[in-house]
Amino acid sequence: MLRVRSICKMRGITLKELAERMEVSPEAVTRMLSENGNPTLSTLENIAKALKVEVYELFDNFSADMLVSGYLEVGDRIHRINNFSELQEIFYKLSSLNETVK
Repeated sequence: MLRVRSICKMRGITLKELAERMEVSPEAVTRMLSENGNPTLSTLENIAKALKVEVYELFDNFSADMLVSGYLEVGDRIHRINNFSELQEIFYKLSSLNETVK
């Protein structure tokens, strides 16, 4: 579960203000945060940027000590993830690639 609403509440930011920061409609934010919402990585990056947090901070029960393992498919490449540091490294690489494309 995402903890966007609680981060907004802690910071005194309304969902309307979040939407303005993200340059989307309040309805779009509500849809993203609904039970059926399935925000993309790009959307999560926009939310995190608007809230001035890291993407991983948007998730409930996150701890850097968590065991993280699995595979991440990006385009035609598959990355094996053995720990959070590797996941973070891939995220930063993808973020920097995304910035160069813009």
